[in-house]
Amino acid sequence: MFNYMKNLFNSIFFFALTGSLIILTSCEEDDGGGSTTPPTNPGTETVVVSGYVSQNTTWSADKIYELAGYVVVDSGAMLTIEAGTIVKARTGSGAASSALLIARNAMINAQGSASAPIVFTSVLDNIQPGELVGSSLSVDDAGLWGGIIILGNAPVSTGSGDTEGQIEGIASEYTFGRYGGSDVADNSGIFSYVSIRHNGTEVAPDSEIQGLTTGGVGSGTQIDHIEIVASDDDGVEFFGGTHDISHLLVINHADDGIDLDQNYAGTISNFFVTHTGGKGSNAGFEFDGPEGSTYTAGKYTVQNGTLKNTGGLGRAMTLKSGSQGNISGVWVTGYGEFVTVGGGSANANLAAGELTVSGCEFNSADISDLLMGAIVPEGADSVASISSFAAANATAAAPGNAGATTSEFDGWTWGASAGLVEN
Repeated sequence: MFNYMKNLFNSIFFFALTGSLIILTSCEEDDGGGSTTPPTNPGTETVVVSGYVSQNTTWSADKIYELAGYVVVDSGAMLTIEAGTIVKARTGSGAASSALLIARNAMINAQGSASAPIVFTSVLDNIQPGELVGSSLSVDDAGLWGGIIILGNAPVSTGSGDTEGQIEGIASEYTFGRYGGSDVADNSGIFSYVSIRHNGTEVAPDSEIQGLTTGGVGSGTQIDHIEIVASDDDGVEFFGGTHDISHLLVINHADDGIDLDQNYAGTISNFFVTHTGGKGSNAGFEFDGPEGSTYTAGKYTVQNGTLKNTGGLGRAMTLKSGSQGNISGVWVTGYGEFVTVGGGSANANLAAGELTVSGCEFNSADISDLLMGAIVPEGADSVASISSFAAANATAAAPGNAGATTSEFDGWTWGASAGLVEN
């Protein structure tokens, strides 16, 4: 069944952000120097997977799948993951990182359900088939493995004249790391009712993998009902592309809850981002615009969600580097700062109406706090717009028309089961 491995059957990928290559070696577990012994999976067959998936393959819910290093679904292949399947990744950082990458022109068919979500977690998690949450790890256990990467052929803005990019951490000679193109409606498959936990290991100095990373993924791809728990970097990061995502829950991330780069131009709807304290999170949102001269017209739409910080640190929204899009219907509470529009190009977009924030509600006891400490204008042209925006949107009341529909997260997420999803 598992004769899909290219080159050596038992192989793992080693890579770093700069100056090193992905190489093939024997498939022995490397836990990155840690001494913790992974729990056993009594009564359940464990299938160790590494290397390339080069033909159509199914992972079934009656087994636990263990990622030993990088697993790449190669161009032309489809990986189907049945509802209720548990995938555990070996621990480690740098050369010992584990992750699942869906290459350009490959397909992922991961359709969980509200009663049987697909769970990606660490081998240190003692969760078993049929369980929603194990007992061996908490929402503070982050950075134990890499994460999920999906790449496609949709437009990106990566540099002057560039229409493609190479995803972070993959050496340029490995073409499975390429993303971007001209197919707005490109289809990378279905990724639905999936919980990704304890990810974000450092693959190179100052370089981590998010819970879910996409690069140039098109609007033909279905992504919905996604949970990210305890990512040691961003919850999700989208490099360009046009795909939508709905019903997104991010819990206890270390950097940004949602990070947009290279002119992502899809719609993000019904999201709930919460940091429970202790992670020192940077921001709820960090949204950048185009990086080059190609594909500069696309805009993001972010609507109907909640940004909640119970630790009182960080900034809710950082909009910078030519950020362009529309943010509406967001309930924001618990942050030290609320919104920063940074840099001349983002402020010019705000003044021109290419960047808008409307219909949001901010839990701030005093409008002056919102104006002076929360929204930081750069340049006189944006002051009037920011003052008007603050007066129209700041409130100390509970969310009215803004905020996530939290019932979408009931029954299948760790966050809802732990009582962490409340506006």
